Amino acid sequence: MIIYLCIALIILIVLIILIYIYISNNNKKNYYKISKDNIPNVKWPFINLVDENDKNINMLCIRGPLENEKDIDLFEQCINKKIKLIGCSSYLSFPGKCLNPYGDVDILYKGKPYYDYVEGWVHCFKNPDKYIKKNIPKLLLSESDFADNIKLKPDNTDKIYDFIVYCPKDETCESGWNYHNKNWKLCKKTIEILVNDFDQKGILIGRKDCKINLKNEKNLTQTGFLNYWDFTNKINQSKYTIIPSFEDASPRTLTESLLLNVPIFVNKDIIGGWKYVNDNTGRFYHETTIDKDFKSFLKNIDKYKPRKYFFDNYGVEKSGKKFKNFLKKINPELKDCKIIKFPVS
Repeated sequence: MIIYLCIALIILIVLIILIYIYISNNNKKNYYKISKDNIPNVKWPFINLVDENDKNINMLCIRGPLENEKDIDLFEQCINKKIKLIGCSSYLSFPGKCLNPYGDVDILYKGKPYYDYVEGWVHCFKNPDKYIKKNIPKLLLSESDFADNIKLKPDNTDKIYDFIVYCPKDETCESGWNYHNKNWKLCKKTIEILVNDFDQKGILIGRKDCKINLKNEKNLTQTGFLNYWDFTNKINQSKYTIIPSFEDASPRTLTESLLLNVPIFVNKDIIGGWKYVNDNTGRFYHETTIDKDFKSFLKNIDKYKPRKYFFDNYGVEKSGKKFKNFLKKINPELKDCKIIKFPVS
């Protein structure tokens, strides 16, 4: 009799567990209604891919780690409903290990790296195999390649500043996420050498109250955060832009400067954006040779044609065709279109 009661109890427990699983699955909240015929507009860490008419194509892009239940729901729906995903390096070293000591980025989902879930990856790295497994299709392409903003045009008014540099402040001047990402240590050193040794005059955006050792403090204007158009106007008023960033996958200040025909002076160790630096746009520099590199940069500054170079090699049409051809190779079911691009993000 006791044996029968035990068996009945076990059966009852199993039934309760099955009912619980059924109810849980049916009560699970779906934040997005997604199918191959319906790709909704999404938000970070996802981004839509659109055609020449700004219509969503039948793929989605993931460009950062999942952060909450809503992100996980969308990711799992894509996997379960066989919506093809493409990865994009747009955030720090993602999908590789985050180097920012002030960032906490999980590069695994259920024990597997994100690139195991996608059809291919577009990236910004000099050595992509260091960050993305070797046997996945890869393409050197960034969101910034599509920077075709027709409102960003060179201004022929007189230049007010020699240089502009953007380095947003964290809670303190000497630590934080931006301190690492935008490389405040190198930024500060670069400004001090250019102002003190070369008598350059500049503007620092984002760190109004951070101390810099200058012989003549009047040679540097420091501001807090500026809105987009005020900021790009300051680029137009400058002779060149300094980019000291390190773990920066998509330094938009760099391409904005190119569009405004402003040459660039860029940290040679930058993770993303390095591909835009050449004899047409500006020069790399290293923290140990700032003075030497700057002399060479300044000597050739009038020869640079950054805006022409950008539109000769990038922009919506050129980058859009390149992106479409890549996606078509890895996804034969890709929607028929002329180009594929990232929307404004």
